[in-house]
Amino acid sequence: MIKLKKTLYGLLTVTLLLTSCVKSNDDSVTLSNDTAIIAFSIGTLNRYVTSTSSTGEETVTKTTVKGTDYTFSIDEDNYCIFNADSLPVGTDVKHVTCAVGTMNNGTVYVKSLEDGIFYLFDATDSLDFSVPREFRVYSSDGSANQIYQVKINVHQQEGDQFCWIQCPSYDEIAALEAMKSVMLNDDLYVYGLKNGKTVGYKTTDGSSWTELAEIDDKDAYQNMVVIPEEAIYMIANGSLQKTTDGNTWTELVKDVAVKRLIATSKIELYAFDADNKIMVSWDEGQTWEEDELDESLSWFPTEETAYVCVPLKMTEYSDYILMAGISSAIGDIASVWRKIVEYDIQGLADKWVYMERTDDNQLALPQMKNMVLLSYDDGVLAFGAINNQFSQIYQSRDNGITWKNNKHYILPDKFEGNTGSFTAATDGKNIWLVSGGTGEVWQGHLNKLIWDKKE
Repeated sequence: MIKLKKTLYGLLTVTLLLTSCVKSNDDSVTLSNDTAIIAFSIGTLNRYVTSTSSTGEETVTKTTVKGTDYTFSIDEDNYCIFNADSLPVGTDVKHVTCAVGTMNNGTVYVKSLEDGIFYLFDATDSLDFSVPREFRVYSSDGSANQIYQVKINVHQQEGDQFCWIQCPSYDEIAALEAMKSVMLNDDLYVYGLKNGKTVGYKTTDGSSWTELAEIDDKDAYQNMVVIPEEAIYMIANGSLQKTTDGNTWTELVKDVAVKRLIATSKIELYAFDADNKIMVSWDEGQTWEEDELDESLSWFPTEETAYVCVPLKMTEYSDYILMAGISSAIGDIASVWRKIVEYDIQGLADKWVYMERTDDNQLALPQMKNMVLLSYDDGVLAFGAINNQFSQIYQSRDNGITWKNNKHYILPDKFEGNTGSFTAATDGKNIWLVSGGTGEVWQGHLNKLIWDKKE
């Protein structure tokens, strides 16, 4: 009997609203049969964040989240409403005030979680959105209605938390004496030394691997660079070659004029010649020119080198190349260099610039064996082996000037990799970590970089 009274009350409310419109002494009102929600927003919410001290004591901190900072999308085809950009983890969505806009003054009802009855919506009421809610909108003429499902998405993880997932170990990787890896499109390519030859494998998911064509050159894997989304380049037995799949290699130059590839931009190849001079090619190795440096060539890294190439944010047609490694002329820290490459027709030719450690900069990059550089999360990550132990992961957010320990980036707790044979690569979202000896394969990511805002 109580449910019947509540339902009758709701219908009576709509009837009174319609009667009020019809009997108005003002200008005539045209009623509509539209049943659309055209706007939805939420108010300020509470957020509770739990932190744990070094002694294990937990502390809960209360903050607020401004709901109007989060846009809600309305899918009129499927009648659902949702926020593509999820609210932060710990946001309380059991106590939410919201505003609903309708087309042509439609009337809104919300379904109760307790008895399943639709009650007249009141924007001052606090609603529980821990589960999707149903809103029903009646047309202003009372002839039609439509139900919408409203879902408030909340992240279940902290955005700055870095997570590692261990993939199945791979015996062929375990057998590699040394290795190097690159990402091409969505595939991870790992090349390394085995029985005096260069062998390769590729994977998309870290679980299933494809064996690639063997290369009869023990040093070829060290001569590998990649132009993202284009091709992998390698020097094998003096021949410069490229591939887009790891199996079919195209010979570009039979007897190339350089001895070792060291870096790329979007269109350039960089290499050492026989005298360790820095050479650059704009035509896939057909011709080479000596590149310019602002300091002595002896300071340029020739051992344990690594590089990244990223778009330069301040201009549309420029890249920023960062290279680091060990130089015999610099004893205690890594040698770090950068070059800005401009592709605009009016762009000026730039030179390699040595990033000298100043007296007030105590955050230089240390020397490491098997150094890896990764462009990740608007910065550059670096790690390798120091005194036969894996180093911490260093991060630079100022294009290689200073290097700090970011607490969010740590190697997996159970990682038992070989400091003499390991590699890492990234597609910008996931980081792949692979090791010889154990054959371990790990996939890591910063949560916020893999969140899909389309969901």
